[in-house]
Amino acid sequence: MDPEEIRLELFKLRKKKISMSSIARDLGVTRQAVGYVIDRKFVSNRIMEAVAEALGKDKAYVFPEYFLKKAS
Repeated sequence: MDPEEIRLELFKLRKKKISMSSIARDLGVTRQAVGYVIDRKFVSNRIMEAVAEALGKDKAYVFPEYFLKKAS
């Protein structure tokens, strides 16, 4: 998923009280740190897992460039 898709999915979850801020609060990090991971400016397996879990998707689907191996 690209960053815009992730942000749109999180926006759809706002009624369930799931947001970048709630993910950050649960992890004890800043909202900016979550945003940096979503924007691929910073790599954190823990934050990627939390974002994927919040979306109800596998982290390899949400962040494929980090978890799917390219065929040789």
